[in-house]
Amino acid sequence: MLESQRFRVLSLGGGTQSSALLLMSIRGLLPKLDAAIFADTQWEPKEVYETVGWLATQAGVAGIPVVQISKGNLRQHSIGEAGHGVRCASMPLYVVNPDGSHGRVNRQCTREYKVEPIELWIKRTLLGLKPRQRVPADIIVEKWFGMSSDEASRIRTPSEKWQEFAYPLCGIGPSGDLRLSRNFNRGATIEWLRVNYPGRTFPRSACIGCPFHSNYEWRRIKSDPETWGDAVRADNAVRHTAGIKGEAYLHRSCVPLQQANLGNGVDDEANLFNQECQGMCGI
Repeated sequence: MLESQRFRVLSLGGGTQSSALLLMSIRGLLPKLDAAIFADTQWEPKEVYETVGWLATQAGVAGIPVVQISKGNLRQHSIGEAGHGVRCASMPLYVVNPDGSHGRVNRQCTREYKVEPIELWIKRTLLGLKPRQRVPADIIVEKWFGMSSDEASRIRTPSEKWQEFAYPLCGIGPSGDLRLSRNFNRGATIEWLRVNYPGRTFPRSACIGCPFHSNYEWRRIKSDPETWGDAVRADNAVRHTAGIKGEAYLHRSCVPLQQANLGNGVDDEANLFNQECQGMCGI
């Protein structure tokens, strides 16, 4: 067990906001993290993996470990095995029911592929606890999330006493004397990264086939034929997912992805990730 009784851990998605938090900690604008944890679904875009690798190098110089963990391949488990009687973590697929009404599947993927693996790493590796061993009462793990101030609806409180949640871009936490001088919305976060890391772009962190993509994100994915092909094949594969009575789709319009109207570049960048209150995706 480490001597300190408070630990600061970042949920690193490899996207804009969580990358900014890690870099702010590296630069001393925020307290030093004990670790940044990237829970890999094995279905992230190439630019996310490239960003995480670059961040690991930057953080290593500052003595902050970037830890990559994975429960397995979400695409395979949710799509490839969905029709073979295998219990799968559900994605928030859009569904056309037999009566023609529209609905959406309850989302389990974030909890099972991000929240739970991170908590397991914290307990087993960071705190050195054995299975079923409780976190001692004098231990606090401060978990940082990269939600920006325009995503304040995603802020939540922990259900366990050994955890504290910090949202530094929203002015909530972290503990200690170092605080940001102002809150950051997504635009301000992008601008801070542009000024301090010119020439480097930071993606939105989300699985390639995530149904929460806005049309803006789908257009970005479509610009890469290999990634777009993967998304289209996944969309075709979920159409008759086991356990769903109707037809399932990745795009909110409930039409095949290849036929979906993705707009013309001036329509929207609707942040559907505001519906993802775990604070693990889209950051």
